[in-house]
Amino acid sequence: MGEDARTTDATITVVLVEDHALVREGTRELFARESGMTVVGEASTVAEAVTLARQLLPTLMVVDVELPDGSGVELVREIVATGLPVRCLMLSAHDDYIYVSEALAAGAAGYLLKTVTAVELVAAARAVATGAVVIDESLSRRLVGRLHQPEQTPAASLTSRELDVIRALVRGSSNKEIAAELGVGLRTVESYVSSVLAKLGVRSRAGASVYAIEHHLVSPSSSE
Repeated sequence: MGEDARTTDATITVVLVEDHALVREGTRELFARESGMTVVGEASTVAEAVTLARQLLPTLMVVDVELPDGSGVELVREIVATGLPVRCLMLSAHDDYIYVSEALAAGAAGYLLKTVTAVELVAAARAVATGAVVIDESLSRRLVGRLHQPEQTPAASLTSRELDVIRALVRGSSNKEIAAELGVGLRTVESYVSSVLAKLGVRSRAGASVYAIEHHLVSPSSSE
């Protein structure tokens, strides 16, 4: 199912990728109630989703991890590989970190569990659509450890301000939100983010978030 995705610049266009019709219907109705968000297409398979992504170029795709003809992670990987300007938010029943890690490594900009509230889903969708990386709060609380900086690792060279930036990235904050939080300019934040990526040896904000969680660079309180 698809329709013309050309809307105003302020509108977030969404394609839902989910094989359960009831879940798709509920998510569609949820977004329909939100101003500035429009569901322009729906797919139940990876093949259908790839076709819609190419035809509609939506701002955002909300993607289930398990689909009848393959993995939502593979879908994300294909979208990234083809250079489509589409942000992907995973919405999954799987809370095992391997799924989170694989999805973010593939290029997904967020990972939520299907236990999230409607308010949380909408907020995450808006954040991901505008450039943030979002990880389900309950996952973050279970997966992150106490703050420490192991010696002889890339993380050892991070400054305290760069650690602040990493905490904000894990929370899914945008550059504008980080700038407001730290009381610095947007270009300064961009410089911090670039430095963090270089020091950690990763290529994206999602990669930095994965590194931070895997290497215990953030504490549970940093996701609040």
